[in-house]
Order: sequence, then structure tokens, then C-alpha cells
Amino acid sequence: MRAMFPIRLVFALLVLASVAANLYFLLRGGGEHRRVTTQSPAVDQFEVIRTKGGLLAVSTIKAPEFFQATAEHQVLGVPVGQTTSQIRVPAVYQYHVELAPDWKVTLRDKTFIVVAPRVKPTLPVAIDTARLERYASGIWSPFTGASELDRLQQSISASLAAKAVLPSYIQFQREAARVTVSEFVAKWLLTQERWQPASAYKVQVFFADEPIEALGAAPPPFVREP
Repeated sequence: MRAMFPIRLVFALLVLASVAANLYFLLRGGGEHRRVTTQSPAVDQFEVIRTKGGLLAVSTIKAPEFFQATAEHQVLGVPVGQTTSQIRVPAVYQYHVELAPDWKVTLRDKTFIVVAPRVKPTLPVAIDTARLERYASGIWSPFTGASELDRLQQSISASLAAKAVLPSYIQFQREAARVTVSEFVAKWLLTQERWQPASAYKVQVFFADEPIEALGAAPPPFVREP
């Protein structure tokens, strides 16, 4: 009987170790046993919105974005610590110009002077959720971290939209957009029979929202309308 006790003890420990290992992998997502399913809504729940006149995609900015928020915790008005949440995620800002508004085009000295509509961001700004990283720190983070991170993540879309219209972002992409519009206009000229002889002329592009100093660089007879 004494010889059987160690064997039973070893067997019990092995069973407990197996259960603990399975529980560990289950909490980590189940490894190869994890099953992910996707479901699309019924077609009658889709909504299609037509873009009047269409859009011309002109540029893209790829940027790693960082977001941080700090929540102060109090008990009966007494500070008891804080939770700091941080999110890093790659963002893709895309910009376009509208084709519906009038485009001003003037031919002068074998150069087409084009004033295109101002560049606008395409919203919402796209993010790479597969590379999204979340961190929470603070004495209460084991209890409040997940909810604070969720709250911060829900604010990302609005934050990125606000960044997309910043003058610094618009200016950063402007030259790339200028090249795209120049190529677009040059190809359009080739489709117009009257302009085919002038298809090799230079195309100089300005945007309606550029500073007046830049617009003033256009040679006459360009006139900026109020």
C-alpha cells in the first residue's frame, strides 16, 4: 500500500498539470483550436451612396500614430491613482479632389495653367487593426485598463479625422497631389480632339486652397476669382 501512494500522487500531479496547461492555452486564445467566423449583414441592410461627379484620388500618407489618455481615479473625492492607456496603430490618410466643381484651365505660352478644387481627406481614415498595439499602466490598470483602452480606441476615428485636415498634413501631401492632377489633366487632353496637337505642352497645377502667393506665381492671364 505504501508503494502505491507515490504513484497516485504523481498521477494526480500530472492530471493537474495537464488541466493547468489546457486552461493556460484556452485563456491565450486557444492556439490552433481558436475558430474565427465572419458574418455579413443581409443585402437589404447595405447602403450605397453615389458620389456626385466622382472623386480623383491624388495622394496617400502612411503614418504610425500614437494615442494616450490618462484617467484619474478618486474615492470620495480623494485621488487614489490613475490609469494610463496607450495605443499605437499604423494609419493611412488618403486625399482626393472632387471632379464635379468647375476646374479653371488657361493656355498660355504652351503651358496649361490648371486651378483644381482644393484637396480633401477621404474619411474615415483607415487603420491597420492587425498591427494595433494596446498598453495600459497604473496601479488600477488590472481592473480598469481594458475599459480605458476601449474608450481610447473608440476615439481614434475622430482624432484621425481631425489630424487629416490639419494644414501640415494637407501641405505634406500637396506636391504628390500636384503630380497626380498634372498626369490626370495631361491624359484628359489626349482624349480631346481639339487639344491633341497641344498634348505635349506643359501642365502647371494649382489648388484653390493654396495661399495667394502661390497662385500669384501663375503667369498671366491667370486671375484669381474672389
